[in-house]
Amino acid sequence: MAIVLELLSRKNIPLKHYKFEQDYVCVGRDFNNDLRLDDPYVCPSHMLVAIDPESGKLIVNDCQSTNGIKVNNKFVRQATLNSHDVIKIGRTRLRIIDTKVPLAEAIPLSELEENLNWLNQSFLAICLSFVCLSFLLLSKYLGSVQEFNLIKALPSELGQLAVFCIWPLCFAVLAKVVKKESHVVSQFNLTLLVVLLANALILLQKIAIFNIHPGAWFTWLELIIFALVVGSFIWLSLFIAFHQTNRRRNIIASAMTFIILAPIYALGFLNTEEFNSRPSYNPVLLPPKYNITSAVATDTFISNANDLFNQVDKLKAK
Repeated sequence: MAIVLELLSRKNIPLKHYKFEQDYVCVGRDFNNDLRLDDPYVCPSHMLVAIDPESGKLIVNDCQSTNGIKVNNKFVRQATLNSHDVIKIGRTRLRIIDTKVPLAEAIPLSELEENLNWLNQSFLAICLSFVCLSFLLLSKYLGSVQEFNLIKALPSELGQLAVFCIWPLCFAVLAKVVKKESHVVSQFNLTLLVVLLANALILLQKIAIFNIHPGAWFTWLELIIFALVVGSFIWLSLFIAFHQTNRRRNIIASAMTFIILAPIYALGFLNTEEFNSRPSYNPVLLPPKYNITSAVATDTFISNANDLFNQVDKLKAK
């Protein structure tokens, strides 16, 4: 039976493992130990991990150390060890690994992971950055009611683009924390693609509002589409950053989507009372650039306006 010790970080993340084909392992700061730890709080000869010849279990013994031994956060002088017990000596954490315990089955490799390799291209990131910046400037130009100044608009849009970069950087940092590959370029490209998609949907929304004047059903359609975009974005971000089962990824993506959307739409639906002593108005004017239908003749417009006034008079009479 081999003795396997796993070196852990302070957050119990595996850093390195040591396998010894012998019945005992001396652990300490001295170079003559089987496992030497460069920790000033560890004694030259700190502890002994050995296999009990009768029971075959691992036993840890404190070699009269200064700071003692903790097994699962409890001070011990001698203790029987089980698989995945965590030993703390000084500031070093070691976990016991039982090599006889079978490991979980491997996570199936999805074809989607292979198909997303094209996202990991720096040249694509540069191109998407320019396209995204151009799209943001175009959206600001279409929504402006004053003279558009490119030099004045550029800093604010660059700042907005920088804010979008926070998301991929957060996932890259999380991946580094758990000792996984960051995939920062893939995360960056995915974020820019979603930003472009979101801006395109917003542009289509404005065109639809300007031309067809949708009713209440349009709000629900917006909610469904926005939820699908946000949920898919979070799901793909998790897919790129971490190795996990689809069930766990689906739960996390659904929960995060709900946490993001619920406050936004709850506040929107709660503020739909019929009367408000201090009403708020949307001052955004949609310019004629959004109009894709033919203009209405003046006589027809006046006739339609008169019909509306007549309907209001009838409602007041009731």
